Amino acid sequence: MSLDHKHLNSSQNILVAFFLNATFAIVELIGGYFTNSVAIYSDALHDLGDSLALLFAYYSEKYSQKSPDSSFTFGYKRFSVLAALVNGLMLLAGSIFVIYESVLRLSSPEIVKPEGMLLLAIIGIIINSVAAYRLSKDSGLNQKMVMYHLLEDIMGWIAVFIVSIVLLFKPWYLLDSILSILISMMILRGVYKNILKVLSILLQKFPDELEIDKIEKELSGLELIENVHAFKGWSLDSDSFYLRFHVRLPEMTTMKEVDGLKFVIKEVLRKYNVDFSSIEFESSSDKCDSSIYECKD
Repeated sequence: MSLDHKHLNSSQNILVAFFLNATFAIVELIGGYFTNSVAIYSDALHDLGDSLALLFAYYSEKYSQKSPDSSFTFGYKRFSVLAALVNGLMLLAGSIFVIYESVLRLSSPEIVKPEGMLLLAIIGIIINSVAAYRLSKDSGLNQKMVMYHLLEDIMGWIAVFIVSIVLLFKPWYLLDSILSILISMMILRGVYKNILKVLSILLQKFPDELEIDKIEKELSGLELIENVHAFKGWSLDSDSFYLRFHVRLPEMTTMKEVDGLKFVIKEVLRKYNVDFSSIEFESSSDKCDSSIYECKD
């Protein structure tokens, strides 16, 4: 599958998730009113926020596929990362809201209608599972954040399903709030880890995914190369990287040989998803200290 086709499928899957989420959010608002369930009300408001986040994720994902130009010379991939950050913050806010509403209900639990909750739970599990299945084949931080939206909804509806069955037999209305809190805490843990990942990209931290030892070993084995050092790099998004480094060559290496070697090096880097690279060639006779990257007079 080509990269463009992969991105197109990702965008379409996010759009499908948006329509499913937005439509069901309206159903939830109506269902929450008739069942008097804080879990369903909270999830309905959360889903409306999710829908806005999904719509933003869709347009950001489309925008991130634009080719580099004079304004964004490395391309627009970071817009997908930006969407992941926005989605993460909205998930964070939504989870805190659910916890707040649930805590209020703990002190004064209200009677809910379990029959309606059970029906909505079954529909919610089916709809969100369909959307999650479509997105499960995609990669990238933006898609992962969208997946967290959907997984949060699925687990939320599983909790509502369990609670509604229990409430059919026992009036333990506190369960409606307790399970909402537990689910939100689980989601917060995953969102926190992904927000840290997004921030590491935006702050240009050296990518953990880049296997520098393997890259250095493979490049050092190429003909003419005496030494590879001074690696620096960052991520464009979660799947593509920028890398710069120095390559030391024999003193009498010709420009023709350098050009041919550069082509081979670029081919090696593509295997490690390095889309952009800057290579500085230096002669073995250069009086440079590779540990501080400075040349002496």
